[in-house]
Amino acid sequence: MTGTHLLILAVFIVFVIAFIITMLVLNANAKKIISTNSKLVENHNALLERNKKQGDELQKRMSELEEQKSELEEQKSELEEQKGMIEALQRQQEELVEQLKHSTMDEVMVLRKQTHQYREYIEQNADMTDEELMMWIDQKMDETRLFTDSSLTLKTTAKALGITQKRLSALFKNNAKYDSLGDYLNEKRFLLACRLLREEPHWTIEAVGAEAGFGGRRTFQTEVKRRLGITPLQYRQSQAVSGKGEE
Repeated sequence: MTGTHLLILAVFIVFVIAFIITMLVLNANAKKIISTNSKLVENHNALLERNKKQGDELQKRMSELEEQKSELEEQKSELEEQKGMIEALQRQQEELVEQLKHSTMDEVMVLRKQTHQYREYIEQNADMTDEELMMWIDQKMDETRLFTDSSLTLKTTAKALGITQKRLSALFKNNAKYDSLGDYLNEKRFLLACRLLREEPHWTIEAVGAEAGFGGRRTFQTEVKRRLGITPLQYRQSQAVSGKGEE
């Protein structure tokens, strides 16, 4: 082998060694870069997770604040309603005072009794459970026949019973037996009407419906047919036949 060949071989060997060293250095740098990028990715993911948790906590806090705001608005509404009832009671008292000035002693006693009864209603139902309040309302309805007033609304019923509209509305909203206050009132009217149909055979259908608190004959007819599947007249006739059969 000549000197030229040896020189070429030496250069080639040096080139290969330099190439290998270069590749090793590049590989080491690449590993460092990959490691650095992995750490950056991990840090980025950790930051995203931390931000997500903070976002969830913030959303939860905002929901809690919304609930608190809603509760405060409900309390404010209830307080305003109670304030309205108190103001109505004060106006009623003022009216009673004026009436007292021009009333006889018997009338004075009646007015005082009414005022005392209204106050008593408010005090009695303040701490009642829904079940107790429902029983109390049922008793008062039977005693006073308040349900026979066909113009009753949630507002006028609540006022007559000394209950806030919100409490009365919630009572029937949570009631398993009745869909609404109207459903309850119609049942009371229906039961009274059935009794009158049996016990007052000479009363007209219109008179029975009006006495029970239905706004008109058609409303009365519809309610009885919905509950019994027959008209008020058919019910009266069936009861008359049943009564003769028993005799």
